[in-house]
Amino acid sequence: MADKPAAEKTEEPTAKRLNKTREKGQVAQSQEVGSAVAIVVLVLILAATSKDLVVWLSLQVEAGMSGERGVFLNTDTFLEFINRQTSNMLWAVLPLMVPLFMAGILGSIMVGGATVAPKALMPKWSEVNPITGFGRLVNMKSFVKLGISIIKLIVITLVVITYLKSRDEELIAIRWAWSSELLSAIGQLVFGLLVRVTVVLLVIAALDVGFQKWKYMDDLKMTKQEVKEEHKETEGSPEVRARARRVRIEMARSRSLQEVPKANVLLVNPTHVAVALRYDSTTMDAPTVVAKGADHMAAKIREIARAHGVPILRRPPLARAIYKAVEPGQPVPESLYAAVAEVLALIYRLRRRGM
Repeated sequence: MADKPAAEKTEEPTAKRLNKTREKGQVAQSQEVGSAVAIVVLVLILAATSKDLVVWLSLQVEAGMSGERGVFLNTDTFLEFINRQTSNMLWAVLPLMVPLFMAGILGSIMVGGATVAPKALMPKWSEVNPITGFGRLVNMKSFVKLGISIIKLIVITLVVITYLKSRDEELIAIRWAWSSELLSAIGQLVFGLLVRVTVVLLVIAALDVGFQKWKYMDDLKMTKQEVKEEHKETEGSPEVRARARRVRIEMARSRSLQEVPKANVLLVNPTHVAVALRYDSTTMDAPTVVAKGADHMAAKIREIARAHGVPILRRPPLARAIYKAVEPGQPVPESLYAAVAEVLALIYRLRRRGM
């Protein structure tokens, strides 16, 4: 016979399992979102500063091509000129790097949320073991990332080619432009290209977010047995719950036994059921059950009642009715008022007679 297949993971992950994985720093992540958000911020910055940027670049080019033409005649001066212009360019671009960096981080945590997981920072043997390390390189997740990168490259390449072909006349005209006109024309072409690439990246990011969330939840799915075991750990086994319930009942009974000496009367049936009643017209609206019990508990209540001089009356039907309908601390129902009033009146008469 064929081996029995392993239990299938068909159950959605529980809140406890999701919390555990989050504590380990394992959340749904999408690198595409970070890239897309960063380039969106770049496009917005360029849209806001494009005019000033073109003017600045024009000044740099004019300074290099007019006032400093002599730098091209000597290798040392030429290299110095290149270094200076490169440094100026880097200092001009540096302020853009901060918002782009922050945008990339923000985009990365938009999918799975920000997590602080010390466990994820602890070194693991599996991460330095060359065998398991190679396994991580060739797992399905790596192939998916590679596939997304290839698709992204192909789509962006097609977008670039299509866009540049649609701007043939502008590209030809650029050859005859100079200085600020040249830079402005190039800037417009680059900006238009960036906008189209941004749209592509946003679409890819949206698809990747859906896939990563689905994959994350699918990887965390549990078998029915795992859910059952976790439920036992969380709620306790049926035996543990039953034991805890017995303890709670015993504690409640212990508290109710302490109230028996305060009762006005104890109704019995005659040995199986015992119900202790108390009524104080100044503090109570109706007679109240202070304790009740059956079998050995009833015997314990009778014993305490005798020890404290609480009257004991045999009223089987009334004792059974109150035992079934009322819990300790609750008043008797209106339907039993007459019967209980008759019992209390009898007790008061007996006390007045000194019995």
